[in-house]
Amino acid sequence: MIRAVILLGGPSRKASYGAYEQASPLFPVSGIEIIGHLLNAIQKMPNLKDFVLMGYYDKKCFLQFQEKYQKLYGKHIYYVQEQSEMGTAGGLAQNLEVLFEEVEDLLVVHSDICCDLQAQKFYEYHKSKSGICSIMTVRVSKEESTRYGCLIKDPNTDQLIHHAEKPEQYISNLVNCGVYLFNQSFQTTILNVKAKKEANLSEELQDQPFVKYIKRSTDLDKSYLSLENDVLKLTERDRVFVYEHTGFWQSIKSTTDLLNANRLLLQYYRQNPFLFNNPEFEINGEGVLIHKSAKIHPTAKLGSNVVIGAGCDIGEGVRIKNSILLDGVEVKNFSFISNSIICYNTIIGYWCRIEGEVQFLGPCVIVDNELFLRDVICLQNCRVSESKDGGCLM
Repeated sequence: MIRAVILLGGPSRKASYGAYEQASPLFPVSGIEIIGHLLNAIQKMPNLKDFVLMGYYDKKCFLQFQEKYQKLYGKHIYYVQEQSEMGTAGGLAQNLEVLFEEVEDLLVVHSDICCDLQAQKFYEYHKSKSGICSIMTVRVSKEESTRYGCLIKDPNTDQLIHHAEKPEQYISNLVNCGVYLFNQSFQTTILNVKAKKEANLSEELQDQPFVKYIKRSTDLDKSYLSLENDVLKLTERDRVFVYEHTGFWQSIKSTTDLLNANRLLLQYYRQNPFLFNNPEFEINGEGVLIHKSAKIHPTAKLGSNVVIGAGCDIGEGVRIKNSILLDGVEVKNFSFISNSIICYNTIIGYWCRIEGEVQFLGPCVIVDNELFLRDVICLQNCRVSESKDGGCLM
């Protein structure tokens, strides 16, 4: 049996969609929560026991999500709440006995990714190897590679040779997808790494007490542990194997990433409509996903890569492309929207133009008539009464 663990992280102001009122992993992309797409792919595994959501969000944030997907898939979804930011491995190290109870392997997935996750294929690869860990990777462009953890593998055995987290210069275009499989032996490995870090930290603080004033707080926290920077660096290389994913993959760290993920998922579901698990939406050949309760004027032109949420009202002559409109958005006649995320219950006036590289309008925003917005981030409950080129409106 296998247990799937989704690493949620916690509240962060780094991402511009942090203006969204709920937890970031619950942000809807292509009509489904970001982590909903991951659960949809994982639940197809025949030997899956259950799901564990792990993070330092308040557990109340995920109650509705848990109830919804437990009914949908018939699998228990537990939530393990961390009391503080513990890193990508701190929560795992603290809950190893519970996580490995009654299962042989652990599938660990970061919540801030989007991909056509072929979980069963990855699992079969993992079982064919004798290592304690398998890492899912993907090829990206040379320019993009330094944004992620870069890996070098043995081309004959797939064993990990070298790993560098966000290197300053190009090392490899093979990058970490944030998806892992661990067997029971991983428990010993991570506990050894944790003990070694604690011993080194205690010795460092004892010999040089002033170090606490020049180091980051997470570096001084004994409960903080990183899969990428701590565990992988100290794990025996001949016991870690690298699996190369050949489908699409997108890390989601910003509003731009959200729109890219939306585009990739719409293309994927348009080609594989039987995999889309939200019957309240309909997708057409232009890559446009529309909730059945939305009102679209016949003269409005949508697409490509557009999502229209529940209860939206799109007026006469409106043009929308490469955008996400969440529930309850109203766009009045003859407005133009491009490369934008428009959150709940926002109202766009007549003859408005919202365009640029990326725009984000938070919940309950009102944009007055005949305004022009380019590259603007607007926080919730704002009224926009004048045109703006760049910047953040509060």
